[in-house]
Amino acid sequence: MKRKWILGAILVLLLIFALSRINGESLLYSISQIPLWLVLFMIVMQIVSQLLVNLQWYKIAKLANTPISFRDMLYVNSQGSVMDSITPGVKIGGEITRAVQISRVTKCPSEQSAAVVFVQKIFSISALFLIMLFAVSWFLALPFLAILLCAFFAPGRIRKYLQAKKDPSFAWARKAKGFLCETLNQMCCIRKNTGSLIVLSMLSLSIWLLYPAKMYILAVQFYPDAHIVHITAITFAAYAVAMLPIFPGGLGGFEGTMAGLLAAMGVAVSDAAVMTIYFRFATFWFVLLVSLVYIALYKICKSRRLCQWQ
Repeated sequence: MKRKWILGAILVLLLIFALSRINGESLLYSISQIPLWLVLFMIVMQIVSQLLVNLQWYKIAKLANTPISFRDMLYVNSQGSVMDSITPGVKIGGEITRAVQISRVTKCPSEQSAAVVFVQKIFSISALFLIMLFAVSWFLALPFLAILLCAFFAPGRIRKYLQAKKDPSFAWARKAKGFLCETLNQMCCIRKNTGSLIVLSMLSLSIWLLYPAKMYILAVQFYPDAHIVHITAITFAAYAVAMLPIFPGGLGGFEGTMAGLLAAMGVAVSDAAVMTIYFRFATFWFVLLVSLVYIALYKICKSRRLCQWQ
């Protein structure tokens, strides 16, 4: 724990040091370089990203016999996004919130809702690691990726192996076994539906690739020689640091990593800072604000019984 806080403090100090070296006039000039259409375009792209994520969750829940409307799933994901923003790294708090809310909304067992969350993570993280292996050669992720691929390609065999084993004596272990068997059962059902399997996989790749695409469109405004592969590597390297369980929402670590790598690529420090701020606003703060607004509207409609559309 002490090492995590030391690492977090170092990242924050590096960010403060970088910001202290930025000339005020240069920063204002860099801000003026961002046209309004680009800001609006990035926000629209982020809205598309969030809707694609929600569509993926909705389809997985439907295939897993956990009926939930697109609107209700958007409410669940909004709560998850808020929790992601206030809990440190790795999005565990957000995923627990999603599992609990899916169980409450659909009245399904907790093991089933947790399995829905884990199946979505299998698709999402597998796509992320495949992209990261290509862009930043993150070979340390190979063991974890191998586990995900086994669950993806051989769920039936793993499920039979677990079911053949004697039930553990501890209650938490039996719960864990039931959760794993339910997850693998859902994966088996999804794999039987080839069309859905392809759609979910393509959704995962599209969702993750939209992030470096947004960053690249922003980067070329300041650095015309920016290469899409370099920008992709920088984007996912920043997200990798943000996943460290140090600060809520990866604050500080993400910004320091992205601005530092952009500066190392040759981008002016003030330009790197502005690019990072704009990108972070579109992909983090905007999502947080919209999620809070949607949660409030959802609860108001629910309480007044005006939200009858499905």
